[in-house]
Amino acid sequence: MSGTMDFFEAQAAAHRTTLRLVGLFIGAVLALIALTVFLVAATIAFNMPPSGYISVEKIFHALSPGLILGIGGSVIGVVIVASVFRHLSLSQGGRAIAESLGGRQLAPNSKDPDERRVLNVVEEMAIASGLPVPPVYVIDEDGINAFAAGYSSDDAVIGVTRGTLEILERDELQGVIGHEFSHILNGDMRLNIRLMSVLFGILVIGIIGRSLLISRPRSGFSQSGGSRRGGAAQVAILGITLMAVGYIGTFFGNLIKAAVSRQREFLADASAVQFTRNPAGIAGALRKIGALSATSRIRDGRADEMSHMFFGPVSGVSRRLFSGLATHPPLEDRIRAVDPAWNGKYPSVTRRPRQEEVASDTDRKFAAASGTLNPGAAVLGDLPPAAGAVLTGVLNAGVLAGAAASRIGHITPDDVDEAHALIEGIPRPLYEASHDPFGARAMIYSLLLASDQDLLDTQMALLEERAEPGVPELIDDLRAARDHLPAGQRLTLLQLAMPALKSLSEAQFRRFIDTLAALIRSDGSIHAFEWVLHQVLLKELRPHFEGVRRRSTGRKALGALAPAVATLLSTVARAGQDDTGAARAAYAAAATALDLDVDGFEAQADPNMARLSAAMRQLRDLHPLAQPRLLKACIQCVLHNGRILDAERDLLHGVAAALDCPLPPLVAEH
Repeated sequence: MSGTMDFFEAQAAAHRTTLRLVGLFIGAVLALIALTVFLVAATIAFNMPPSGYISVEKIFHALSPGLILGIGGSVIGVVIVASVFRHLSLSQGGRAIAESLGGRQLAPNSKDPDERRVLNVVEEMAIASGLPVPPVYVIDEDGINAFAAGYSSDDAVIGVTRGTLEILERDELQGVIGHEFSHILNGDMRLNIRLMSVLFGILVIGIIGRSLLISRPRSGFSQSGGSRRGGAAQVAILGITLMAVGYIGTFFGNLIKAAVSRQREFLADASAVQFTRNPAGIAGALRKIGALSATSRIRDGRADEMSHMFFGPVSGVSRRLFSGLATHPPLEDRIRAVDPAWNGKYPSVTRRPRQEEVASDTDRKFAAASGTLNPGAAVLGDLPPAAGAVLTGVLNAGVLAGAAASRIGHITPDDVDEAHALIEGIPRPLYEASHDPFGARAMIYSLLLASDQDLLDTQMALLEERAEPGVPELIDDLRAARDHLPAGQRLTLLQLAMPALKSLSEAQFRRFIDTLAALIRSDGSIHAFEWVLHQVLLKELRPHFEGVRRRSTGRKALGALAPAVATLLSTVARAGQDDTGAARAAYAAAATALDLDVDGFEAQADPNMARLSAAMRQLRDLHPLAQPRLLKACIQCVLHNGRILDAERDLLHGVAAALDCPLPPLVAEH
């Protein structure tokens, strides 16, 4: 089944949808201003002598530039202030949304079978897509529902209801989680939050009107009762006017929200099928929602505002009087889109007894693995014949680079299989440590420890002095396991550790980052893996602890950032070549593919990676459709000599993460 979109085109499409949304929002506000001016002018005309009736002449007489400007400025001011307030209230990203719905974050090292199962599924999908593992929240609701929330993958969370954990089988749960990861990859989450902010700004006008109506002056408590009654009537009329304007605006705003949401739900369903190679999974989940339509609802009063973020309707499956306000396509249409042979009947649903949970799932044995695990299929499985031929002949770096770059932002069943293999290949002590707040810090420190005994002694002394008490004691137990960890799985461990690291306090986070920086600097230079590790941690953890920093979609072309591109390609070329001449040749091949100056190669090493860090900050301003060309050039540079070194693979993942381009697991050797 098709229907998924190229990752970079999806990002550009999300940007275009946002621009259309802004245009519709401006149109809605202008319409509200016109309606408010008309209603206020009609109210004034009704009270103008001779009072008691309204005419066109009296309305035009009541209109004045001052009235129009005053009302227009007031409406615009209220909408903007309310929208900004709502935006700031969500500045903590996905965590704030999940907690506002009463969500409880699952402990990454939970031993509860149902919780362990959903955590495992989320881990698989995140590793397969190249994303950090998002925290998982559970909402105490009996129905089946889920959501993904956040501005980007940096602050994303996955939310599920308790009914989702207790009712769905593993393949059905995998389909639902795949659906939510599609929203993360396609840029839907940021759009969803912007919709919430915009609609709240319009709704506030109605809230102000209702407040005026409720708190209007009461008559009968003074000698000037007639004046008091007249004032009360005018306030009541103004309140009713604002209520009408606000709720009419909200009605049309919800129409916009519903139209945007319905379109993207079909895409996410199709993506989930592609991710899992199993239409029966998501179809089974949708059928169970239909069977539980009476109870599949979210009772929290704020859920309706966030209805467009959920997997299914928050108010249960029902026939709406006006289907244009439905944020989800009809359930029957969604089921038949993924299962055309469906007979139209919903199954009887019972909650699965907890003791029947597959015990091996707790031990990371993935019962629902589809097919034989095939490490390497994630990159090679979908390559065209010309690219596959390089495995037995001479490498065509350009073809293979293009094929690999086209996989960015996509999840295939082979990627999920590869994620199984990567997680299964991690030594058990390291895997368990990555799920514990203390263990995760000790595990990351252990990845940076030197083999030279003198430097190791210096590093351990530094950790004893600066690390959180209790963390250094865990490192000795992890060092032996670290020695058996393949280099390609170090970044997988980092992805797995994100939920545990996000459960730190702010003070613990500051101490961890400062200690990490000191440990990296302890040998006087910064290596590729150290740079990648530090960059990824800051990128993923800062939004969680410091709030989301607003970042607009980049618009610059590669030519406008040529010096930064040259620095990046030079760094990648030097990382994988034996001598300066070979590095220069690799750079020239990549630069030629981008139509850049082949003489821009930077031969001098950058021991502190300062030039690369500055270059990546600039390259984040690239237009989404310019990013695949850059990443393709980086991959072509890596493949120039026909092999991928650990340092090159680390750099590729670090660059992709810095550009918000999730890179599926790559094969180290061909």
